[in-house]
Amino acid sequence: MVRPTLTLPAALMISTGLAGLAQAQALPEITSIELGQAGIARYTMTAETSGTRIRFAVPAAASSDVLASLIVRDPAGGVVDLQTDTPGSAAAALRETEFAAGIPTDTPALLEALKGQEVTLTTALGSTTGRVMGLRRFDAVEDTQRVDRLAALLLTQDGVAEVVLLPGTKVTFSQEAAQHLARAMDQSRIAADVRQFDLTLAADTPRAVDLSYVTEAAAWKNSWRLLLDEGRLQGWATFENVSGADWQDVDLTLTTGAPVAYRRDLINPLMIARNEADGTHPVPIDVQADSGVGLMAMASARAAPAPKMEMEPVMVSGSESEGTQLQSSGILRYALPNPVDLQDGRTANLMYLDLPIEPDIRGLYRPDEMEDSILLAAAIHADQPLAPGLVSVQDKDGFVGDARFDGMLAGQTRLLPFAAATGSTILTDSTERYALTTLVHMQGTLTMEFQNTRTTTYSGAMPEMVDLFTVEHPKGFGDIDGATGTIEHGDWFYRITAPVTDGKGVISLTEKAVYQRQVRIGDGNFASILAEIASGQVSLSDEHRAAFDDARALKTRIDAAKREIESLRGRYDGLTQEQKRLRENLDSVKQEALRDRYLTALDKTETEIAGNFDRINALEAQISGLEQDLLTVFAGF
Repeated sequence: MVRPTLTLPAALMISTGLAGLAQAQALPEITSIELGQAGIARYTMTAETSGTRIRFAVPAAASSDVLASLIVRDPAGGVVDLQTDTPGSAAAALRETEFAAGIPTDTPALLEALKGQEVTLTTALGSTTGRVMGLRRFDAVEDTQRVDRLAALLLTQDGVAEVVLLPGTKVTFSQEAAQHLARAMDQSRIAADVRQFDLTLAADTPRAVDLSYVTEAAAWKNSWRLLLDEGRLQGWATFENVSGADWQDVDLTLTTGAPVAYRRDLINPLMIARNEADGTHPVPIDVQADSGVGLMAMASARAAPAPKMEMEPVMVSGSESEGTQLQSSGILRYALPNPVDLQDGRTANLMYLDLPIEPDIRGLYRPDEMEDSILLAAAIHADQPLAPGLVSVQDKDGFVGDARFDGMLAGQTRLLPFAAATGSTILTDSTERYALTTLVHMQGTLTMEFQNTRTTTYSGAMPEMVDLFTVEHPKGFGDIDGATGTIEHGDWFYRITAPVTDGKGVISLTEKAVYQRQVRIGDGNFASILAEIASGQVSLSDEHRAAFDDARALKTRIDAAKREIESLRGRYDGLTQEQKRLRENLDSVKQEALRDRYLTALDKTETEIAGNFDRINALEAQISGLEQDLLTVFAGF
């Protein structure tokens, strides 16, 4: 029986024909896209069908996303199943064929793959049929020149034939090998390109079916144009088509926000490793001689009932839990008014919003950012939410500056600082007032409530175009008690705005801070309070001032008495040293006159020491009385 043979060009034609057959059915095309700023897109394809099966293709990288997020909207019924080739299944089938190592790219590589199979090699010298044994490289002399040649060794019916592989050699081989080669070529193309899915539906009536899935995509970038002279705010979107397919008449919706999204692998087979079982391998039998056994031994040797084994559930790894919460409050959607055409690999920049707006130009001062400069800022207000993005501010004369914009909700107002106000000046004046408002005495402890009031005035020369002056005064001192202008509360500042008059803007605000201090009467902190009040730093009522004046006088006397006691105790130390010296001299001298003089001096030191002790006792008693008087001063509070 003669096996059918096929030449290599024919095999390539069969591969191409098979691929064309698979594409004969028109695949669904992308009809709408939701493109997000978080790098996530939702693609929707529409399939016109009258049967129960739809075949569609997606980029291979999106295979797991299709399995995880595909939504089918079929007006005629439900979904039966979704199938696709298991990754590596075709490659696994090819492992046992001649093309397991890959697709041959030249005649020698093809013959190496077909080693052992029957082929026919046709050259200009004729045709030879036989089984491929191998290849031999040799040097040949042609036209007096040495050239490198390759010959194929074939096992023919007449023996071994060597066929030199000349340019234009044709290789003919079996239909089976041609099919293997076609499958290898298809597998290589599919693995690196797209993946096809087969969707089976319940109904078979003519209708349009929508297929949607969520996958990674290039995030769109937002930018704004603020046209001051026209009073318009334009939103522009920059996006790329990296989907692998051209977009034709696609309805494009741009979304913002940060939805929770996970990458997961659902397309590749998940193999769960099993534990190795101990003692399951056969062991050699070692027969022992019978040594006899008693009744008790027999009883003890009976096998006990096997305990029941508790089976724990097996946790299958490899699939991550989906994010169930979506930051919907921060998501905006902009539907482009016209369908979009964009070739794969192209970038587009389209205007998606053209909003009439009335920006007012302000002089803006931020003390924390710019010590002595005023910024020009445009205040914008919109009745719809706006996405974040950089704003290019322009007027009739051209570009005037860029402004950062973090987006806003409907009904809000935002300031867009875009340039420094050339030639503007700013002056800042601040005064503070520190007052004691409440005084409470309890068991020798004073609890005092202070109120610190700060008044800050900002004044600046404004450019001619500016009608309002705004200051973002930093928070942190206390609560605002009043201001010459409208007050808005930011996270870290008070925003105060006032009209500009004759080219000058002036804003004054007052802040108050209330806090408590506790001190023990007579200690060091109490002395600090007395010093602050005496210096005039603290404002207080006449009643409180009289009490602190009396307390300061008593504290002065107490401190003087304590200093005198300290001095007397220092004198006592000196006298004891003097006594020690006099006694040593008394022990070393024999003359009566000299001894009498030492004794007189010793008696004098004893008298002084006794007097000092009396004085110290009197001072301590005086201090005790003064301290009681000090407590009495605050007894009524």
